[in-house]
Parts: sequence; structure tokens; C-alpha cells
Amino acid sequence: MSAKPLRETRHIRVAMLARVVFPIHGYGGIERHVFHLVTHLTKLGAAVTLFVQQVDEARRTADDAPTSAVTQGLDHIVYLRYDYTSPALPPNGILGRQINYPWYTWQLGRAAAAAARRGAFDIVHSQGLCATGYGAIRVRDPLLRRVPFVANPHGMEEFRTPDRRKWLAYAPFRALYAYGHRCADRAIATDACTQDDLPRYLGVDPRRVAVIPSAIDVDECLGYVRPALRADLRARLGLDQADLALMSVGRLERNKGFHVLIEALARLAGDLPPRWRWLLVGNGKERAALETLARQAGVAEHVTFVGRLDDDELHSLYEEVDLVVHPTLYEGSSLVTLEGMIHRKPMVASAAGGIPDKVFDGRNGYLIRPGDVDDLVVKLRLALAQRERWPAWGEESVRIVVSTFHWPVVARKTMDLYADLLSAPEHQMRPLV
Repeated sequence: MSAKPLRETRHIRVAMLARVVFPIHGYGGIERHVFHLVTHLTKLGAAVTLFVQQVDEARRTADDAPTSAVTQGLDHIVYLRYDYTSPALPPNGILGRQINYPWYTWQLGRAAAAAARRGAFDIVHSQGLCATGYGAIRVRDPLLRRVPFVANPHGMEEFRTPDRRKWLAYAPFRALYAYGHRCADRAIATDACTQDDLPRYLGVDPRRVAVIPSAIDVDECLGYVRPALRADLRARLGLDQADLALMSVGRLERNKGFHVLIEALARLAGDLPPRWRWLLVGNGKERAALETLARQAGVAEHVTFVGRLDDDELHSLYEEVDLVVHPTLYEGSSLVTLEGMIHRKPMVASAAGGIPDKVFDGRNGYLIRPGDVDDLVVKLRLALAQRERWPAWGEESVRIVVSTFHWPVVARKTMDLYADLLSAPEHQMRPLV
């Protein structure tokens, strides 16, 4: 049965199960995803109750700016305890997460299930590992199975890491991820090119996979740009004297592939103009190693380790560079790629995760094989030889984002999925585990 048009659906009441949300819990990708999803769903008329981990009591007051930014338009926000470990154990370290997350997702599931049994929600929608507790309760409760359940696993880094130690340490999380998402009526793949990952890694029935992209808020990103800040960054980073400015953004960790890009840039010395610059934005444990590698490769004078930037600085800096390079070894959906694209930048990026749905050879840049220095050299050389096409590539980047990866578009697709599930016969929604 096809879904009714969105304008004819009733006021959908949504339980959003998460752990963190921007800005009260941090500034990462999943925090922003939850914030923008609930914000745009409410703009479309959904009544959203958000479940997240508790914050200090002082931050829950109505006049607290970060909390108010989240709660505006929501029906309710429910806080639950997350950290059950001792002060000596980092709550989000590998061991801390293995203790805290299972208990958190179970308590979260109990709270959401109790409300759903009272008829409080039409849809339950989980983020990441938050699917597990509610899913485990739901499969044993016929009443809860009448309420459609949507689960979004996000980037699934626990399944993609090449580090054997991390692979072993993350084994419990992989089991929780797989079980929780098999309990859902629909599991969301954030890119068409990665939808097969959900059956492959999680064991989700392919018929239950829905493709809804991760997104950025275009107006928000462009609104961060400040002309005075652009001028300050240009002067501070010496871009007025640069013939070519490349930029990469990400945590300084091995899996981001920045060591591969350093080697590629060293090989391209003859193809680069004399005053080229590479700006590396981000912090992380690999910084010292990357600085040493840049010196050994003979490119240190061209490389600037910018460190972490706030949103105003980051988006203003995007406006001052010529080309964005994202040489990651593995990836989720890649919001960094979308950020560069909305600032009209041509892209050279790894064909990893959801990036092949965003970067297209000869249209808005080039894709590279992850970790392949030779291929990166070839693709950078191709891009440099077509520099006169970069403005057109940048415009194509914008078109791709606005048409497919803009939050108003993605929120409407999410509402359409809800409407499909609510109009489906009950037998089509029984979870497979």
C-alpha cells in the first residue's frame, strides 16, 4: 500500500532515542544529526520526544541557551543516566563504553517502551546503539510491535576499523548493533552506495533497508561565514601569498589517511605551483607523527597544522581555499565532504563509505582508491590540469548537496518513511531477529 501524501497524514508523535545531541553534549557528527533531524521533523509538524543522556541540572533551565536551542519545538526531552563507571575510568573509552552503553540502552528502552505501551507514540526512531534495549523489549511484546520502529546505525565504525585490537575490543558493540537493528521494521542506510552494508554487517533483511541520506543544514553552514573572519584567516595563514590552497578536515588519526596525502604531495612537487599550501584542520594523536612525516617528505614548509576551529572559523576558511582533499581510509556518510561541497569546492576524496554518492569523477572532482598513494597522485594531477573547471565543479557540488543532502529534503523523506510504515498492514512490520 502506498503512503498517503504527507499533508494528509495525522500529527505523527515520534520517540527519538539517542544518547547525545548538539550543542549540549558536544559538536560531533551524530550530535548534529540528532539536533537537525528533530528540529526539521518538528518544522514538518511531527511531535518529537527526545531521549538523551542527562546533563548538569543547571543546563536544563529554560534560559540556558544550548538547552533551549534543542528543546524549542519539542514535545518533551527525557534525560537518562549514562555514566555508571568509576571516576578513574573514562566513560567513553572502549572499556567504559562497554559498561555504560549496554546499561544506558536498556534503561532507555524501558523508558521508551513504557511510554509506547501507554499510546504516547506513533513511531519509535533510534540512533546508533540506542536501538538495542528497545529492540530487545519490543520483540517480546506484541503491543509494542504495533508501533513502527525505525533504526539508524550511522557510520558503523566498529565494523570498518582495520586495527585488529579495536576490532576485538569492539566485538560486543558489533553484536549489540546487529541485534538491535534486526529488531527494527526499517533500518536506515545513509547512502545508496552503502545500503548493502546493513545486510552484510548487521544481518538486516534487505527488504527492511531504507535509504535516507545524512544531511547538512545549508543555511546554517553558509551562515557561519564572516567576511572579517575570512580576512583574518587569510592573513593569519598566509593565504594572500599562496598560488594554490588545499584543505583537509578531520581528526588526526591514522584512518583519516593524511599520511597518504603527505606522500602524494611530495611526489607532486613538479606539478604544484611554487607557493602552494595545504591546511590540515583538526587535532588528534597522530599530529606529531604527521609533522615528522611532512619534514621527512620535504613538504613541511607548505603544510600548516591549523588545529581545531570553531564553526565560524571552519566555514569561513572553506571560502578561502581552492580544493578540498579527503583521503580517508574508511568512512561513514562523510559530513566533511558535504561541508566542502556546499562552499562550492571541487573535491578529491576516497571512494569510501557514502562518498561515492557525493563525489563524481569529472563532475565535481575525483574519487580515489582508499590508501592508494599512486591513485591519489594520478587524481590530483588530473584535477590540477583542469583547474579552469574548478568553478563549474564547485557549482555542481552545491547542486548535489541542495538536491539530495539538505536537511529539509532529508526530513521530508523521513516523514514519508513514517507515513509508509503507519499505512502498512501490521504483518509487514514484525521484526526479524
